[in-house]
Amino acid sequence: MMLFDPLRLRGCELPNRIVMSPMSQHRAGEDGVANDWHLVHYGARAVGGCGLILLEDTAVEPAGRTSRAALGLYEQAQLAPLRRIVDFCHAQGARVGVQLAHAGRKAFRDTRGAEGMLSASALAFAEGWPMPVAADAAATARIAAAFARGAQLALGAGFDVVEIHGAHGYLLQQFSSPLTNLREDDYGGSLGARARLLLETVQAVREAWPQERPLMVRLPGGDGAPGGSTVAEMAEVAGWCAERGADLIDIAGGTPIFGGARVSEEQMMAFARTLRTGKEEIPFALGGVTDGRAAEELLRASGATLVSVGRALLANPNWARVAASELGVT
Repeated sequence: MMLFDPLRLRGCELPNRIVMSPMSQHRAGEDGVANDWHLVHYGARAVGGCGLILLEDTAVEPAGRTSRAALGLYEQAQLAPLRRIVDFCHAQGARVGVQLAHAGRKAFRDTRGAEGMLSASALAFAEGWPMPVAADAAATARIAAAFARGAQLALGAGFDVVEIHGAHGYLLQQFSSPLTNLREDDYGGSLGARARLLLETVQAVREAWPQERPLMVRLPGGDGAPGGSTVAEMAEVAGWCAERGADLIDIAGGTPIFGGARVSEEQMMAFARTLRTGKEEIPFALGGVTDGRAAEELLRASGATLVSVGRALLANPNWARVAASELGVT
């Protein structure tokens, strides 16, 4: 498997194994609508040779935005500007995906949260933040339906891929983590119960998203804190996601359930090994590379399906073309 080999996921053909990691930019308006800044930002990476462009966390309801300048995908008015981005990237040969998300108790970080935020339990994100409301049965059903509605809107905008964000301490991880989920109902306690909302969301999105288009799920290599979810638990959750129609697990380093140190490289690699050597091999994306040779070596060493490139692509939109030159690829 080489970095510039094409890849077919369901009915989607990727020209290479390079995926632009979804990275929050906070450049939208109060209405969550994309603008010219997003067109240039993502379009430049498509021109630069990325096989798959993943748009940043895009909220499935207004209260789930990470900031008041975060993207949203919950109403028709948000479609046309996104379609413009997708069409331009397609014209450059890239495939395009969107990461659907709900920030839960981490919403509106630019104003340190807002009253009425949802979470698994009534635990504030940090000192000075408002106390979130523990989601009741109606709210959990609404959240899964909102993700499904986001997928339907994503189809209308022409996206090739949808990714469900279950990491970075956002709402779905707030449910899956024993550090933030203190519930005693069907959504709390055992790993299966804590993962229930995530799995219901995956199933709802898979049913709303065309069968020929890939569905990805972003999961962390654990919670990054004592007493939190482990690599082995996340690998089990990944298997459950695959059973419900997820095609690839996007392994997140990023921000863990609390602020502070990122999930370690060792945890991410352990997660990858488990996905590769489990009862059924599950395709995954892995990141942390800086150049083309490192990316190709990561593919060989880890067995990853895709290489996720983040900060290096922010620094250089032409990262993929430079990598090709390093590897002697036209």
